[in-house]
Amino acid sequence: MLRRMRRWLELLSLGGLAVAGFAVGIAEQLGLLDKVAPKGVTTLTLIMVSGVVVVLLIELTPLRALEDIRDRLAGLDIDTIAASLRRSRYGGVVEVHKRFPDDEFAAHVAKAKQVTILNTWIPNLQRLEKELEAAIVDRRAEVRIMLLHPNSMLVGLREAALGRSDGAGNPFVSTGIAECLEILSRLHRRLAKRQGNLKVRVFNSQASVSVYRADGRYLVSMFLHGQLAVNSPQFQIEGTHDTVLGEQIQRELDTLWDIGRDVDLADWNRSIDMIRF
Repeated sequence: MLRRMRRWLELLSLGGLAVAGFAVGIAEQLGLLDKVAPKGVTTLTLIMVSGVVVVLLIELTPLRALEDIRDRLAGLDIDTIAASLRRSRYGGVVEVHKRFPDDEFAAHVAKAKQVTILNTWIPNLQRLEKELEAAIVDRRAEVRIMLLHPNSMLVGLREAALGRSDGAGNPFVSTGIAECLEILSRLHRRLAKRQGNLKVRVFNSQASVSVYRADGRYLVSMFLHGQLAVNSPQFQIEGTHDTVLGEQIQRELDTLWDIGRDVDLADWNRSIDMIRF
């Protein structure tokens, strides 16, 4: 309320000075000021100028405050502050998706030099097959895939947690792993000279999370009861070594990779049968 009254007073003052200026000009042209006082024009002009100066001085205080705010903001590195908050307060989490964002991850793969996928099995592997192939062939990207060994005792535990089968009484999880290995085997054959850029390992250990990594971006989910990891919330994490969660997730990937055993994709069935833990 007071600010509005002050604004109106300022406008009235400036309006009054403007009207007085026109009036003085007209009076001078008619010779009225010379009859009143020879120095009338000079005196009135000084009064008007003084009034304008007073109004401007009143306005300088908020202007100085605005300049002070601008100077303070100019001295802040907004990107650095945001990165610091992301590291310390949010651990690297930049977004949470309701389910796995296939198109978004595929777009990241299309630019990545390093791709890693860790899951019991990869239900959406066919959707990513073309992007993975392009990453290897066009950019010589390194692609690492980690799957649960199809004969592991943990297959049954995950099967029970999902409460599903493939419709023919076969273990749903082991069937899914076999399908993934078949897709990866076909991809391996198409890669020709770049076959060494696709590495697949199976592990016989309880994975704590599913992870889809494209360079420094991670999509991380949990193995919940009754639903696949790709249908569960996905935590998008950025930062491999400079965020708390990014560093922890990368450590988990490295651990499972060390635990795993290489799969020879030229004959994955025989290779799987020969692997011992």
